[in-house]
Amino acid sequence: MTSPAYLDMLDELLRPGIARLSERFVAAQVGFVAGCQRPDGGFGGRQGDSDPYYTDFALRTLSWLAPGHAAFDRVAGYLPRLDSPPRDVVECFSALSVRRLWQRHSPHAVGDGAQAQNPLSWTASLYGRLLPGGGFARRADEEGVSAYHTFLGALCFQLLGIDMPMGEEAIAAVETLRCPDGGYAERAGQTASQTSATAAAVAFLITNNALSPETMAETSRFLAQMQSADGGLRAHADVAAGDLLSTYTGLVTLWGLGGLLQIDVAGAARFLRRMAHPGGGFLACDGDDAADVEYTYYGVGTLALLRHLTPAPA
Repeated sequence: MTSPAYLDMLDELLRPGIARLSERFVAAQVGFVAGCQRPDGGFGGRQGDSDPYYTDFALRTLSWLAPGHAAFDRVAGYLPRLDSPPRDVVECFSALSVRRLWQRHSPHAVGDGAQAQNPLSWTASLYGRLLPGGGFARRADEEGVSAYHTFLGALCFQLLGIDMPMGEEAIAAVETLRCPDGGYAERAGQTASQTSATAAAVAFLITNNALSPETMAETSRFLAQMQSADGGLRAHADVAAGDLLSTYTGLVTLWGLGGLLQIDVAGAARFLRRMAHPGGGFLACDGDDAADVEYTYYGVGTLALLRHLTPAPA
């Protein structure tokens, strides 16, 4: 169902903008991300040990900016920790994406070691989390579909080379999350649209050819209205300020819907400039005081998108 090249398509979308980033900017971001690598080869967040989630964001950023970096080789020491069946859909996607990036960029990713995990056990774990009505919930004890987890679940099947089961049912389930304002709620039972949930729902639906032109136009208008006075996109209508996660996911979605020019590009650029940490890396929002690898991914991706729209440094 979902396009087998979604992650590659996203990279291709951003590649022209990435190529236009300054050497100084690239060096600062690569230095920050590489400096976050732990002794075991993985990457962590602001606290705690290495985690597949943050390792994935770090490697995705380095794959854009420094695909030959030694960090890809060093992450091999962390890979055995990813061999067990994942605890949830998010961990499954992160671990599969880490292996994909290691195989692509490490000079030593050859032979059976690149497929150390048991695909059958991972597939069984995913099947066990499918909802009877299609799609995925956030947790095993929930019955309502989640836009974000369904999107990631589809990518997991994609990375395993398997068609997503109950694809039509999953499409129908995600479509029930649509709200009157044109956006999408994150999970069943919610009535308020969220920017990142809308991005996940649209990515899942549009790659399955399940969005009409009218729906695409309405969703574009919703996302454009999420831009706040600070230039960033808000997580939902009840917050006043933008954040970098919502800004990145919202702009990527607007690009896919053909509505990126609906935003105030100069305002988005000013917001992004404030999120850039002087020593490299990006912050989450105004008031944040520490960069991390996840928001650095969003920052680099947002800047690459803005490079499509303006020749001047954002």
